Amino acid sequence: MHSETSMNNKNINIILVGKNCIQNQFIRREIEKKSAFTFNRKSLQDFYERCSSYACSADIVLVSYDLLEKADHDIKERFHTCSNGLIVYDVPHSSDDLKLAAYSNLKGILYQDAPIDHLLRCLEAVVSNDLWLPRKLMVKMLTDIRPYALNYQELSLNLTKREQQTLERLVQGQSNLEIAEGLFVAESTVKTHVYKLYKKLNVRSRKEAIDKVSHPHLDRVN
Repeated sequence: MHSETSMNNKNINIILVGKNCIQNQFIRREIEKKSAFTFNRKSLQDFYERCSSYACSADIVLVSYDLLEKADHDIKERFHTCSNGLIVYDVPHSSDDLKLAAYSNLKGILYQDAPIDHLLRCLEAVVSNDLWLPRKLMVKMLTDIRPYALNYQELSLNLTKREQQTLERLVQGQSNLEIAEGLFVAESTVKTHVYKLYKKLNVRSRKEAIDKVSHPHLDRVN
């Protein structure tokens, strides 16, 4: 009931990233059975080049595991930073699910042998602000990631309130301009906050800052 109500209140825009192959045509046919869903297919390069504009209109991005794995570093970063809910399908059972969990916008995983009705159920769950993740992945996340949750608090102790707000938005993939607009400050002020963050976190780039916040235990290993 909850998911149906949510979909009736809004038309859900879905982007499928990939080629116009038979499998994707089949996925499109299944999705379009639901009148609440609006479907678009974009090539990987098209999505990469115009991600920022799609992020404003698309609620969910669908991409196959194989396509995501074979994408180059820059394209993977685009999937990391886009604000859409991400659903990865055709995931092998032998894959390292925690690699996918590193995508902060990951909302759903569909294995290769998942029945087609799981796709629609997954979409409905994500639309209702829920997750569609395998139980074994949830267990891994709780076991492997939760022990390091307090490290973010440790990293934040030496940050001012404004620096913490800047860091949170930086991790979400926002640009300096977007952060400035969200915090109602000048872009030059954000650049100053980012510079101070780099110094305090002992990093040299946004990626290093995000990695340090997301995987603080790596410092201990090194």
